[in-house]
Amino acid sequence: MFTRDAPSTDMISGLPEGVLHRIMSFLSLREAVQTCVLSRRWRNLWLSMPLINADYKQFFEMTDTKAGYDEALAVAVPMFKRFVNRLLELRDPVASIDKFCLWYSISDDNEDDTESQDAAANRWISQALQKKARVVQVYGDLVFADLYPLVIDHSVFTSSYLTKILFSNVLLEDGFFKQLESGCPALEDLSLDDCVISGDEISSQTLKVLTIKDTKFSMEHKTSISTPSVTSLTLWRPAHGIVVLKDMASVVTASVKPSEFIDEFDARGLRQYLWALSGVKNLEFYYLGENTPRLEKLTLKLHPFRYQQPRIIGELTERSFTCGHLKIVEVICSENDPLINHLVDFFVSSGMTTAQIHIKH
Repeated sequence: MFTRDAPSTDMISGLPEGVLHRIMSFLSLREAVQTCVLSRRWRNLWLSMPLINADYKQFFEMTDTKAGYDEALAVAVPMFKRFVNRLLELRDPVASIDKFCLWYSISDDNEDDTESQDAAANRWISQALQKKARVVQVYGDLVFADLYPLVIDHSVFTSSYLTKILFSNVLLEDGFFKQLESGCPALEDLSLDDCVISGDEISSQTLKVLTIKDTKFSMEHKTSISTPSVTSLTLWRPAHGIVVLKDMASVVTASVKPSEFIDEFDARGLRQYLWALSGVKNLEFYYLGENTPRLEKLTLKLHPFRYQQPRIIGELTERSFTCGHLKIVEVICSENDPLINHLVDFFVSSGMTTAQIHIKH
């Protein structure tokens, strides 16, 4: 029975090291290091924690609260860099890193030039990969991403342990994907969100999950995506350049949201996408599909501000619609959308019943 005079017992410190590291994974990097003052048991745990969660925003609280964002950033980022450099320097050299997460910012107000700022982030990524990191996540500062993008140095990506990459608001220069293919043979999951890709090809024999959202491609040439082992594909709103899908025979589930601008995506591009995805079983698409013989469920999301869908419907209906396994068509749209009747008539004329067509608002 608990009494006020009973001695306190530190039961948490008696937990296995792996459990304590798990607890530390929910803390910010600064908080995780500060656990060293809790007790002798915690003194050196941060030196071997397998998750590095480095976020420059954790240092904003150490700046002048009256300063504006730019001024606070100019103070916080240098402190953040010194902190991460020192942490990686003091880490247990034998301990591996399982997951490395980095939130980073570059601006002309920082004490170093932008080239050295890029170099710091890439050096940390390299150190994490040398410590056998399986997961690398890098998030660039959304505020300055267009002016001062974080340029990823693809030469550091040499690892037989890396299985997953997530990039957000970074610049991937020509040669990056070739380096991944040759230098990271275990990579299976790649996610790109609001990035910039300057190369003309994304290719991989090992990827199984590929997610690309709101990413800018080169306007100087078409960019091909060739990933024969990918089973799950997400391609949302590719901007600027034209993206061509190739070698998609293994894709089972796909979610595709083409650009809504008429000069970037037309009926010909639509047919190319759906021809490349002819083997999928579950397809989520913003537009109408054709020639998908294995498709079982088709989800159509009709954008309320589309400019070209009626014309696309007209062009597609001139060709045969081959989809013998299609069981359900789900249409998500606004109420009283004038395109609904055309879609229903089209699928009914293709052999489906109205009971198989589900309309959701």
